[in-house]
Amino acid sequence: MRTFSFPAQVRAMLWALLPLMLLLAGCKNDSDKAAKELTKLIEQHKIEDDATIKAYLAKNNITNAEQRESGLYIIWQNRATTGAMPTDGAQARVRYIGRFISNDLRFDASVDNGSLCGCSSFTVAAGTGGVIQGWVETLKLMRKGDKVIILVPSHLAYGPGGNPPTIGSFTPLKFEMELVDFTTP
Repeated sequence: MRTFSFPAQVRAMLWALLPLMLLLAGCKNDSDKAAKELTKLIEQHKIEDDATIKAYLAKNNITNAEQRESGLYIIWQNRATTGAMPTDGAQARVRYIGRFISNDLRFDASVDNGSLCGCSSFTVAAGTGGVIQGWVETLKLMRKGDKVIILVPSHLAYGPGGNPPTIGSFTPLKFEMELVDFTTP
């Protein structure tokens, strides 16, 4: 008999979100209040994350960062002017290094998976394949061979739940990314 099991990262995120889900599952008045408080907290962190990102840019003399309406910052390292871009459902192969903005410590990298290309494959769609919203937004702007550095506010990363045990709640992140290739759905 086969059983279904979530990947370890998904299980950890679900356990981290369990207290919030239980809180929101209470009576309507309490859940409405909790939802409003969570929304307020997220909005507060958007402001704090933006200040953290701007401080990082200033400290590192980065003046060519493109701020998106969502709060994502993109620093183009190599940008093709022609070619297709991934859409929802595309399978993207990406080389990347993930770092904390606060101390530039590396917490993840595609080369760690041992693949021949040193890349990892992801589905370009929010909530699938372990891809954060900041990645989805970025990948939809990239063409094969493009390289970027993105500074991702926490609401476009792992938000209030974080990604235990490595990434805490409300943590803005930095990724160096290269779109190696992609296939359309």
